[in-house]
Amino acid sequence: MHRDPRVRAQLVDDLPLDEPATAARFIAGLRDFYRRHEGTGIWCAERALPPDAATLAEARQAHADGEINDALLALVEAPEWRFSGWFSLVHVIDDPDELEIGARLRPDAWGGTLALDGGEWLLRRAFDGLGRERVFGYCDPANRSAAHCLRVLGFEGTGLAPYNGHQAAQFRLGRDRWADWHRLPRRDRLRRAAAAA
Repeated sequence: MHRDPRVRAQLVDDLPLDEPATAARFIAGLRDFYRRHEGTGIWCAERALPPDAATLAEARQAHADGEINDALLALVEAPEWRFSGWFSLVHVIDDPDELEIGARLRPDAWGGTLALDGGEWLLRRAFDGLGRERVFGYCDPANRSAAHCLRVLGFEGTGLAPYNGHQAAQFRLGRDRWADWHRLPRRDRLRRAAAAA
């Protein structure tokens, strides 16, 4: 994923994770992080890809003809899970008492609902599971897609803020706003986020 310059183009916290030594240090740091900060971290983002229609039709016919059993048909019908990036709920480096959400997705996952689905899951975890009063989001000031996604999730922009030695657009979402915002249908949240931009 990190070999693709499109993925790294607007990262505020870019590390060359495609280099083995950097990736090894990153993973070692995560192991320590998980021991110190239970309930937060980085989760794999995957998408379910349906089986090929022609293969599926052929397998169903073979099943109907008694040529394959239920277990084999179930294997053919099962979706293929494809790595699409990651989601994170971690402590803000410049303010360790606070949490931030983040996502880093492969380009083939851009433009769908995966970022919003993952973001909603992270926010439920932060507010309902960890009892947080607020959560932050950060992105490169030029990354309009990330900013839009944060707004759709209910975040409000607070301006520029220091972030890992750089300047980033900062967004904040409080528990009360989340409680009201996530009750709205997603299409309404999309409209309101577009109007706010």
